[in-house]
Amino acid sequence: MRAALAVARKELEIYFTTPMAWVVLAVIAFFAAQTFNGAHDPYRFLALRASAVAPQAAAGLNLTERVVIPLLESVAVFLVILSPFLTMRLVADEKRTGTLELLLTAPVRPLSLVLGKYLAVLAVLATALAIVALFPLLLTLAGGGQAGGAAVEWRTVGTGLLGLLLLAMMAAAVGLFFSALTESVIVAALLSLVVLLALWAVTLFAVGVEGPGRELAAALSAYERLGGFLEGRVVLGDVLYFLSFTVLGLYLTERAVEAHRWA
Repeated sequence: MRAALAVARKELEIYFTTPMAWVVLAVIAFFAAQTFNGAHDPYRFLALRASAVAPQAAAGLNLTERVVIPLLESVAVFLVILSPFLTMRLVADEKRTGTLELLLTAPVRPLSLVLGKYLAVLAVLATALAIVALFPLLLTLAGGGQAGGAAVEWRTVGTGLLGLLLLAMMAAAVGLFFSALTESVIVAALLSLVVLLALWAVTLFAVGVEGPGRELAAALSAYERLGGFLEGRVVLGDVLYFLSFTVLGLYLTERAVEAHRWA
């Protein structure tokens, strides 16, 4: 584990001494802010109109459902799109420059190398989610809910953030695997992006399909699996879905690195 942490520390230094991590964090923060404002302004207008006409209707408006959930849904899309650009160079660049052979001849097991790189990219994505969590926190600090309660439903926010973290874990593992298959960072990014988008939007390919095909598409859909978390529910099957892809991605990456070791 010490070797994995050393690799993670090295990768984090690379991330934050180059524009890569800062650009990803800035993009997520910017578009999260745009989504937040785009959802909050109509909500505020609707609440003001409703309070003037029908105060009881205004009290029934759900800030979490109308503002926070759309924010988390938009962040999920950006996690899927941006994760491949964080993972594309992790192994592919090492193979291209020939430094992977040096790392594998050092007293670093392939599993420690893979885990270290994975922890580094996951730390960047977790930082992005921490930035996103500031938006519902601002709503809580700026106002109150019904009967003096919190402005947002933190249970739903918490499960939503947990779902996004699981999605980030899966996306990072998938991207790391494709980075281990090629020396081209562009190919690694494109392959992982295609697979992640396919998993996200697989139900679109099943439009008009009924029966087992529709059920299979829903079972494979990351979007469908994330839906329960955004509704405040933690379903074991949904958790296992994300963890299964994460473990599979890391296992296949370790196998790919091990195979390169003996190539």
